[in-house]
Amino acid sequence: MRLSLSLLIVAVLAGCSHRERDNPFDPRNPNTHGGPAGFLALADDGRVDLQWAPVFATSFTGYRLYRQTDAETSYRAISGLLPPSVTHYSDVGLLPGLTHHYRLVYVFPNEGERGTAEDLATPGPVRPWVADAGSGEVLRLTPDGRHVTAARGGFSYPSAIATDAASGWVWNSDNAAGSVAILNPWTGTVTTVTSLVGPSTLTVDPTDHRGWVCDESGNKVYQFESTGGPVGAPIDPIYTPLGVSLDLNDGSAWIAERGGNRLRHYATSHTLLGSVTVDRPSRVAVDSLTREAWATSFETRTVVRVSPAAVVDLTVPGFGGPVGIAVDSRRGLVWVADALANQVVLLDRAGNVQARVLNVSQARDVSIDPVSGDGWVVAPGSGEVVRISSAGRLLQRLGGLSRPVGIAVDPGVR
Repeated sequence: MRLSLSLLIVAVLAGCSHRERDNPFDPRNPNTHGGPAGFLALADDGRVDLQWAPVFATSFTGYRLYRQTDAETSYRAISGLLPPSVTHYSDVGLLPGLTHHYRLVYVFPNEGERGTAEDLATPGPVRPWVADAGSGEVLRLTPDGRHVTAARGGFSYPSAIATDAASGWVWNSDNAAGSVAILNPWTGTVTTVTSLVGPSTLTVDPTDHRGWVCDESGNKVYQFESTGGPVGAPIDPIYTPLGVSLDLNDGSAWIAERGGNRLRHYATSHTLLGSVTVDRPSRVAVDSLTREAWATSFETRTVVRVSPAAVVDLTVPGFGGPVGIAVDSRRGLVWVADALANQVVLLDRAGNVQARVLNVSQARDVSIDPVSGDGWVVAPGSGEVVRISSAGRLLQRLGGLSRPVGIAVDPGVR
C-alpha cells in the first residue's frame, strides 16, 4: 500500500523529530535535556570529585566547569576547555562545611557554550557507612549525605556496622553468613571472622581497636582484635544479645540481653560488673560524660536510663516501638529511632522531648557525628538515609537504597 503524500511527510517529520530527540544535545531529549548526563558532585574531605557520563559524538569541542559557593554571588570558571574524552575532574583545597554549586556545560566549535548540568556538594571529613541488607552491600556516603560514593558487595545480609574512630576501619556483621568483616578502607583489604552463628550489633573501642560483637543467634558476645583474633573466651551464655555499647572511660561494655530481660555490664576482662532487670531491651548506648546507660525496649515502647551502679532511675514512655539509640554527650542529647512510629525523637538527659522528626519510615538505627552534632538515621521502610541537625531540623534525605538497617559515622578527625 502506498502512503499519500501528506502521510509520508508526517512520517518523515516524525522520524526526524524522534532522531533529534535521541540527540544528547537536544533540549527535548528526555534523558539529558540537552545537558551533560550523569553529572555528580561527590563531596569528600577538602575536595569535590566531579564526574559525568561520556558522550559518543564528534560535533562538540569539549566541556567547561563552573563553580559558585554560598559565599559568592555568581559562578566562575574553574577549568579551561576539557576535551570530550574527559569524564572526571577534582576540585581540591576546599573549605569544609561550605556548599559548592557546580555547572558543567558543553562547548561547541561555532556556537560556544550550550547545555547545562548542575549539582552541589558540601565537603567535610565525615565518612558515613551504611549496612544495606537488601542489596548485600556496605556503602560509604559523601559527608553531605547527598550521594553514595563507594559500595562493597558480596555480603549475604549485612545487619550492623561500626567504625573505629581512631583508625577509620569499618566492622560489618554479616548475619546470614555468620561472619564479621573488618575493612581497612585505606587499602581495601578485608579480614573476615568466621564461625559465628548470627552476629548483629557491634561496636569498636578506638583506644585498643578491639571490637565487641553480639552473636545474637549464638547467645554469646565476643571480643576480637582488629586482626580478627579472639580476645579471651566469649561471654557465654548471654541470651539473645541485641545491643552493645562501650563506656570509653574504662572500655567496659554494656550489653542489652533481650532473652534475659536485663542489661549487663562487663569489664574489658569480661568480668561482670553489674546487672539490672530491663524488660526485653533492644539496644543500649552509653553517655561518656555521666557514664549512664540508655536502653530501648521495642516491645514495651519505652526508653530507660540506668545509673553507673546498674539501677534503673528513669523510664520514658510514649514510643511506638523504639530500636536504635545513640547519645551525644557533648550536647546532652539522647537520639531514639522509633521504628513503629516512623520517627526520630531527641531527648535531654532528664528524658524530656527536645525535638521530634516525623516521616522517617521504620527508623531503625542512628549514629551521631560528635563534631557537628548531626544525627544520621537509616529508614529501611523507604530505602533512605536521613540526616538531622541537633535542633531536629531535617538536613538531607538520600533515597534509592534497598534496605538500609545499620549506620555508623566516622567523624574523620584523627
